[in-house]
Amino acid sequence: MMEHIAISVIVPIYNTKPYLEECIESILDQKINVPVEVLLIDDGSTDGCADLCDRYAGRDARVRVIHQENQGLSAARNAGIDAAKGRYYSFIDSDDVVLPGFLQTLYDACERHDAYMALCSVEDVQENGKSCDPAYFTRPTQEGVFCGKDLLNEFYTPYGTVYTVAWNKMYRAEVWKLLHYPEGRLHEDDFVAHRLFWRCDKVVCIDKPLYHYRLRNGSICRTNIRPEAFDAVDGLADRYRFYVENHADRTVIDAAYAACWRRYLFLCAKVRQNPTPELVKAISKEQFLMQGLISYLPNCRNMKMTEKLSAARWAMMSAQSLCPIK
Repeated sequence: MMEHIAISVIVPIYNTKPYLEECIESILDQKINVPVEVLLIDDGSTDGCADLCDRYAGRDARVRVIHQENQGLSAARNAGIDAAKGRYYSFIDSDDVVLPGFLQTLYDACERHDAYMALCSVEDVQENGKSCDPAYFTRPTQEGVFCGKDLLNEFYTPYGTVYTVAWNKMYRAEVWKLLHYPEGRLHEDDFVAHRLFWRCDKVVCIDKPLYHYRLRNGSICRTNIRPEAFDAVDGLADRYRFYVENHADRTVIDAAYAACWRRYLFLCAKVRQNPTPELVKAISKEQFLMQGLISYLPNCRNMKMTEKLSAARWAMMSAQSLCPIK
């Protein structure tokens, strides 16, 4: 008879071999008193990660490996969601490390409070895995048990990433019913985080840094701007529309609307510094989206008048005139 799986740990993997073994070992070394499976999703790695995954599967029955052609982070996470058998899911990036109490602490919090999600603080570490100097932590604004909808405004605080990223959390499996990450998109969390919190009647926030996030120069989020960076604007616009359609509190709607415009204006300013045909084309494409949102601009209480004027200017004028290609 197959043992009931309590937790499915989903690890999307693409060409992170220098860090992968440390990541997997930190998961397998977890002090946990319930059955766990570890799903290693090899997303077409070419640096030997695939063989390393197979070796772990060959010597530890908790490990399952899924090999697929390279389709991106979202597709790898989705493959893990589709294959997972646990009552709870947890995502861990393959270049990061979790501390020994990560799974047990989050699991206990969910079980104790009958919560649909638990999250912990995060420590950023250097590429070599050592603490930064000084040490840097991202913490939830408050510890405790909250309704997910009451945490939506926390997305826009200085430590907002502790709420919006996928990987410092544990989720009840049913939260993911009919929900997957958008494939082929950068900034995939911006399309999903609000939907997760909206579905969670209870979220437990724990101020313990149990997740080490590795700062790497070559990682997805630390590379130079490229056209796909505008996916973040699409994700934030999706979040704003979701709140409007679901009649969220106006403070949440205003915060989401302002965040969308600010990301758009930030990226436009970056492109203006070094315009290329591809980036100017990306702005032109994004203008159609932003023009569809502009009617709410006078009503948003979270934007200063100077921001509103800038938003109107960037949305209505041609990208070529605002960012002439050098």
